[in-house]
Amino acid sequence: MFKRVLIANRGEIAIRVINTCKRMGVPTVGIYTPSDKHCKHVSLADKSVELHTDENSIGYLDIDAIIDVANRMKVDAIHPGYGFLSEKPEFSERCEEEGIAFLGPSPRAMKLLGSKLSAREFMSKVGVPIMPGTLDPLETSDEAIEQANKIGYPILLKASGGGGGRGMRLVHNDSEMENALTSAKNEADKAFKNPTIYLERALLKARHIEFQVVGDSRGNAYCLGERECSVQRRHQKIIEETPSCAVSPELRERMSELCIAAVKRAGYTSLGTFEFLMSAEGDLFFLEANTRIQVEHPITELVTGLDLVEMQLKIGSDVPVEDVLSEVRPKGHAMEFRINAENPFNNFFPAPGRIEKYMEPAGDHVRVDSHAYEGYVVPTEFDNLLAKLIISGRTRNEVLNRAQDALDRYTVTGIKTTIPYHRLVVRNPDFRAGNYSIDYVKDHLPQDLLKTTEFSLFEGVGR
Repeated sequence: MFKRVLIANRGEIAIRVINTCKRMGVPTVGIYTPSDKHCKHVSLADKSVELHTDENSIGYLDIDAIIDVANRMKVDAIHPGYGFLSEKPEFSERCEEEGIAFLGPSPRAMKLLGSKLSAREFMSKVGVPIMPGTLDPLETSDEAIEQANKIGYPILLKASGGGGGRGMRLVHNDSEMENALTSAKNEADKAFKNPTIYLERALLKARHIEFQVVGDSRGNAYCLGERECSVQRRHQKIIEETPSCAVSPELRERMSELCIAAVKRAGYTSLGTFEFLMSAEGDLFFLEANTRIQVEHPITELVTGLDLVEMQLKIGSDVPVEDVLSEVRPKGHAMEFRINAENPFNNFFPAPGRIEKYMEPAGDHVRVDSHAYEGYVVPTEFDNLLAKLIISGRTRNEVLNRAQDALDRYTVTGIKTTIPYHRLVVRNPDFRAGNYSIDYVKDHLPQDLLKTTEFSLFEGVGR
């Protein structure tokens, strides 16, 4: 096992990794930028080092600065978390050059699956159904229009080098294409330093389904079931659950076999996620691969009994894990609610500021992964995720009832958060019945849900 691990990240995920390392007896090194010196992960790591970079906002993206800290602190492994450098092959390559274990896939596997275009081509060869679209980059609007007419509108323009809704544009007809392609390329270049854009068919009323995969250092591959992530705003997830009530046992088995075949053929190690869209007819189409741990990984942990960060550490240090992973059979149900510093009654607009009061719910089957605390000032330059409320139970209905109680007891004042919206969702008949899609937020705006909900906690909310 490793002697010392550096966490190349911040906030909630940094704390998540620190907690597992502490339980395993592995010392940790945290990093932080000047504006993050009061972030909770800084005090929880065994050692924390300030990053000295030219621009505070890109500190966690500065490979040279992070490697410098790693060498000075004599770490033998780096955990990248999610976001920032977690899916950058050049960071993984640099770790290899420095003799530091990168707790993620190899640079080769990351390049193969990290680019959406190359991942689509690879998965199609494995036999995984992919969304109808292009396999080559789009150069001109005329070319895009030609391809769109072959596939059929509406289509989505998508950035090959990243996700999170950036570099993505929905196009309904030829006249919208030129402006949409230009803005998508510009946004992708700014966000990912990669302006490559491709297109694929836009499914209406689709569901977002993803499969958690693991590849070990001995060439074995495993699939730990699926998660549904259809409740989204701005193409970014805010509620996830496992298993999906839209996936039959037969479909789950068939897709798991295909995912396992893809992991083996790619020579993939560590955690990964294969994301799909499900059509209204129940067909799954591959979207992209995420070559890292996911924000929503805790719900898979709760139904499998695994610590997925521990799996990353063991696989990265060549500790056998096949006896554990081969016996995993997910059971029960779990949901995750992302607590963001946003105002859901103002189009989920970011709402940074100082937290005045902060009280987390507690109890059996209730887990909170968070870096928030009373007095914490939510910064403007980073993602505004504050916490994740994770609820488990034997059945979906049991989880919904527990989530309703936990959300009612979750208190954050001084800033706006997504908690009021989550309270409304778990009371909504469509969501409780499992009748939802990626258009759920658009079709169930908080103001509309509020009108149909009689509950004292919502007095004055959104007004």
